[in-house]
Amino acid sequence: MALILTHQDHIKTIKMAATLPAIYSGGGTQIKQSPVMKVPSPPPSGKPTGKYYLKPIKKFQGKKEKDLFYKQQQLRSQQPLLDKREAAQFRNTFFHTLCLDMLQEGFHQAFSELYALAKEQRQEREAAGPESSLWNKPLLEDSHEKLEMIKTLLSNSEQALRAGDRGAEYDARFKLARFFQSFSGDKQLSDHFFSSCLATSKAVEGDSGRMLAEGHCNVGLALEESENIFDACDNFEAFYKIVSEHKDWINAENETLYANSCKHLTRIYFKIGEKIEKDDQESSLSYLIKAYNMAKESTDKPLEGVASYKLGVAYNKNGDAETALLYLNGYLEICKAHDDEEGIGKACEAIAKAYENQGNIEESIRYLEQFVTVAERSKQDQAYSRACSDLGAVYNSLGRYDEATDYFSKSYNLSRALNDASSISMSRVFFGVTAAHRMIGGVVNHINVANRPTLERLTEWKNNRGDEFNKPIPVEEEPAMAKVVEEVMDEQTAEADEENKNNSNDAEDDEKQQDEEVKEEHEKTDE
Repeated sequence: MALILTHQDHIKTIKMAATLPAIYSGGGTQIKQSPVMKVPSPPPSGKPTGKYYLKPIKKFQGKKEKDLFYKQQQLRSQQPLLDKREAAQFRNTFFHTLCLDMLQEGFHQAFSELYALAKEQRQEREAAGPESSLWNKPLLEDSHEKLEMIKTLLSNSEQALRAGDRGAEYDARFKLARFFQSFSGDKQLSDHFFSSCLATSKAVEGDSGRMLAEGHCNVGLALEESENIFDACDNFEAFYKIVSEHKDWINAENETLYANSCKHLTRIYFKIGEKIEKDDQESSLSYLIKAYNMAKESTDKPLEGVASYKLGVAYNKNGDAETALLYLNGYLEICKAHDDEEGIGKACEAIAKAYENQGNIEESIRYLEQFVTVAERSKQDQAYSRACSDLGAVYNSLGRYDEATDYFSKSYNLSRALNDASSISMSRVFFGVTAAHRMIGGVVNHINVANRPTLERLTEWKNNRGDEFNKPIPVEEEPAMAKVVEEVMDEQTAEADEENKNNSNDAEDDEKQQDEEVKEEHEKTDE
């Protein structure tokens, strides 16, 4: 049983011992156990074993130590007391504290968007693994400057949304997109906020769709940078459709949005045409035609010239050299009007190839010579090397090997000076081929003559590859004894010829005499 002590004012229960269950004997008789009183243990001696305990006041060993202690106490008393929130800033991460601030200030949508962005970035990093470049990239939740910017502008955006000011909401998100666009590794964040700008601009009223047009333009640029050119094209076309009805809108660079949209479409049509050229030449050509039309609408003559050049080259590849010449000549005229010597050289090169495809070699050579002259005058070393190589190839095909060798030699030497490995290899081969073509006639002549000097010249060429076959073929000098023998043989031949001649004359005389005798006998017989 428990021992209970009662007092008149207070009732205090002290449980001195625990009651054990009754013990039953074999006959069913219950044996009762007397209560056991617990005696409290004495207090432990020495240092307490608990986690916290009061340390005894340290006794100072000297005045210097005592002064240091009181100085520390004084400095500690001057520190401000921290409340719970301030203490949490030291205990929690910056990201955690910033999210709490956003929630306490009531910006729940801003908090949700920020947390979702940080979570998505962290998940992508973990999925990529420690070997990925993302693993070395700082996380958004560890970048204090970026977090502060997001908190400020997303809070402003949410506040503007509550007030129904969609324009202010768009501006806040646009600033965020531009902010992250300035960082090379945060394209994903800038794309996110540009997309949110486009979504916000659809709800803006009273600006005739200008914000919507700018939103399509920004998203198109972001998609183009990500090489998603087809979706970018859709956004640029939407941009063009809106601003074509408001051609007086001007951007910060004092350029009309209409002209700007034409330039964007020209550029994206170029990229699409180049991408699908191998698989579908007809569709590629149609995109280049669209690009040319957009360039004309932009009233930008240099851009129109580039579009003419690309379209002309495409027509030439498709076998329509006549149409190609129309666009290429247009490009040449624009380049001449703007004193663009580099463009003039490109135009001459392309026109020469078109004439070559038509079989008009004379015109092709004329434009290639213009290309060489312009490139040399404007000191375009690579273009000059290419022009010499092209002209050398034409001369080589015509059998004009001396001129071909000269131009290939210039191309080869210039490639070596530029240290252009690929051009050096190609020019070396062409130069060797034309040099062999120029040399082959002389080699054949020397082989046909086959005297000692010509054989010596052939052997020398095998040793040092020096071209001396254009020199006159040397005549072999005969030794003195050979001359004597030849003279004797000539005399003997002359004597033999004279003797044969005399014998021939005697035979003729005998034959005549016999004829006369036969004639006389016939006359006598007749009488």
